[in-house]
Amino acid sequence: MIRVLASSTLAVILLILTACSTGRHVPTAYYSVPVDNQAVQNEQQLSWWAYRYRVAWPEETEQPDFAVDLLLAHALVRPVLMKNSDKLLWWRFHRRASRQPPGHQFSFLFYSDRETATDVIKMLDDSILLTRLKESGMVQKTVSSDLYKRQNSAIEAYSDSAWSPVIQRTWPSYIMGVSAYWLALIDELKIEQTAPQDATVIDTVELSNMLEDYRRIDDEITLLWQKEGQHVLLHHLSAVFGYKPMTLRKDLVY
Repeated sequence: MIRVLASSTLAVILLILTACSTGRHVPTAYYSVPVDNQAVQNEQQLSWWAYRYRVAWPEETEQPDFAVDLLLAHALVRPVLMKNSDKLLWWRFHRRASRQPPGHQFSFLFYSDRETATDVIKMLDDSILLTRLKESGMVQKTVSSDLYKRQNSAIEAYSDSAWSPVIQRTWPSYIMGVSAYWLALIDELKIEQTAPQDATVIDTVELSNMLEDYRRIDDEITLLWQKEGQHVLLHHLSAVFGYKPMTLRKDLVY
């Protein structure tokens, strides 16, 4: 009798957990490495391309507003990724902010053929939301790769030249996964839609509301990084590499 009750209780718990889990959408990977893409079969046609957003950072403001990066990644780049991920062999985000040029900059880098790059850059350029961000002064300008000029075709082109060659060549697979993970976190925490779906009607107040929403998400991600990052990310990265000791450089410890 006790065993029957225990089994029944376990079944109920499993049903409850299942019911809870079905209410959540499956996280989007945002990338799939193409295997049948004609361009991929001919590596001579592939290059790295870049689309960079120069973000306003007023002189009187001590810290840059990094929440703008989340808005750009999620509201502008994500829709383009969803439509073109099967054509991008590798992609990644890069975030920087310094008082030296180019200042606060958010970059989307991707590895594809020129035809795909043309489509991706056009979609990013044509974003009505981007127009509104420029009009508001939040984004000062955008800079993209010259489509008529041969770009960096080596897979290691955007890796650090100080790294070992094998690390340089394999880096893109690591940083793409990290970028997709960060974007998925934003997705999971984006509960409220504070701006109209139609970007043509977004005004300054609504842009401000959007940014405030992404500031909330940025704060939550920061808290997750601080509280759980050591185990979730660093510990499991160490596990993949067999828990071997690592040499730490003081100038790289932030």
